[in-house]
Amino acid sequence: MKTLKHLKFLALSVFVLISIISCQQEAIDISQPNDNQSFTATSEVSKLMAKTATNDGSVDNIIDKANCLEVKLPVTVIVNDIQITINSALDYDLIEDIYDQFADDIDKLDIQFPITIISGDFTETVINNQAELEELIKSCVGENEPDDDIECIDFQYPISISLFNTSFDVIDTKTINNDQELYIFLENLDDNTLASLNFPVTMVLADGSTVVVNNNEELISTINQAKDSCDEDDDYDYGDDDLDCDVVSIKENLKECFWEIKNDNGTTNLHIKFKSDFSFVVTNPNGVEEATGVWTVEKEGDFTYIKLNSNYQDFNGSWKIVECGDHFYEMLDAAGNFIKIVKDCPSNTNIAEVKEFIKECKWYMYYLKVNGEDLTAQYHDYHFEFREDGTFIMTTGNDQDVHEGTWVVQEIATGGVAITLSSPTLTGDINDYYLLADLNEHKMILQGEQEHTLKLERVCDTADNQADRVRNTMKECTWSVYYFELNGDDVTQSYEMYFNFKEDGTFVAEGNGQNYEGEWSVNTIDESTVVVISSQTLPVELTDEYTVTFDSEDKIHFVDNEQSILKILKNCN
Repeated sequence: MKTLKHLKFLALSVFVLISIISCQQEAIDISQPNDNQSFTATSEVSKLMAKTATNDGSVDNIIDKANCLEVKLPVTVIVNDIQITINSALDYDLIEDIYDQFADDIDKLDIQFPITIISGDFTETVINNQAELEELIKSCVGENEPDDDIECIDFQYPISISLFNTSFDVIDTKTINNDQELYIFLENLDDNTLASLNFPVTMVLADGSTVVVNNNEELISTINQAKDSCDEDDDYDYGDDDLDCDVVSIKENLKECFWEIKNDNGTTNLHIKFKSDFSFVVTNPNGVEEATGVWTVEKEGDFTYIKLNSNYQDFNGSWKIVECGDHFYEMLDAAGNFIKIVKDCPSNTNIAEVKEFIKECKWYMYYLKVNGEDLTAQYHDYHFEFREDGTFIMTTGNDQDVHEGTWVVQEIATGGVAITLSSPTLTGDINDYYLLADLNEHKMILQGEQEHTLKLERVCDTADNQADRVRNTMKECTWSVYYFELNGDDVTQSYEMYFNFKEDGTFVAEGNGQNYEGEWSVNTIDESTVVVISSQTLPVELTDEYTVTFDSEDKIHFVDNEQSILKILKNCN
């Protein structure tokens, strides 16, 4: 919080600036600061900027198990008696690979000292042994405990900051190129100096999307909304291996891709596909079916089991999961036989796998650029459904705008797979001959011949499943409006609301200095998930029957029958 002295100083600053701005002359062409742009060392915006720029020490927790410390690379470690040198963050996978080799061993990592540790404030400390490292680790909070650094949003550099003295003269303009430069700048900013970000400034969210802010108020709001919107991965595992090994998570994970079957002797050259209807098929490298059956996942005592019933005797019966991750499961049966399955999403060169994979689920458009023009906002609520007969539909999900066309997958002479999309109603924005640039369990990236870049997100759902998930998700934490479009106009700033959706079907909300109450419900209607928001006090523009067009762990998008678009963001403090 600002002190009274600082508040008076800022108020005086604004008054004096208004009085003298017409006659102030500067050699540098920089606008004078105002109350939406200026900040001091103790301002709220300064503190949020510093937290955003703080060095994230959790990136290498697989080495040091300390969220506020980062080991300066290169560093040499001995992992299960194997010595390796870590030269970049990509090499952390080498440690993970060694850990995942065996299910029943005890993983151990020893650091070769001396090493240099980088703290959250970017200071560097030379550490000579494990005891010194353990002492420094005490300065960090524990695993998954709240900390000060903000990891879910970043500045897009470079940015520039102007400095003013107490006479409101521009005394310097700093170009900031990275987090370290920004953090050190803010640390060295004194109370007698007024600073001002030169807007607009672009912020990068955890999912790679960007937000442009134009003043301090927008910057504060954007950082506060985003700071808890992602998994900061502050556990002591590494990367995606922090997947919950609960029944629901395992079931959903198994459905996502093909899985390569390995035994004690290594690979079997067989793949298993766990289908959404809880049947499965085992295929050989030529795609020929070797076995079929049914599957489920159950919890018994302290362990979770994958249970199979099939005519494939080498992988049948009840298998206890002894190690799990996002991309692998290691299992033992009652006789002690070992099996490991490794996620193997379709490669960009196997036409049969690509076809099978694409048609299983819906694909939501989250990025579209045509001839250098970003058209994402125009198509952001659309999704594709690729049908078995080679046709597709592209729709917003509310039956108000439906496009039909054909899709063709073919091998190209230079290797890889091409996908042709053609529809008489989509014109040149979508229609093209695309190279399949990337395909995995979560996304598909297509690079078009006519300067198209199309990115799609995979969502596997029935309407009932989505309704249940949306209903349960909305009851978690609070939700803020982060985008609202009426009659084609972005009116978000006029509807900055926070909702608390309660278990009993009521909600309370606050915004614009007022409190509101109402009712909400989630239902499946005509294979769509429909959310109804009703209230006698809420602004009438927000009370409506909405169709859900997209949902994730922390975001839900809605559209009504008049094409009004509402997007809400989860805020868990």
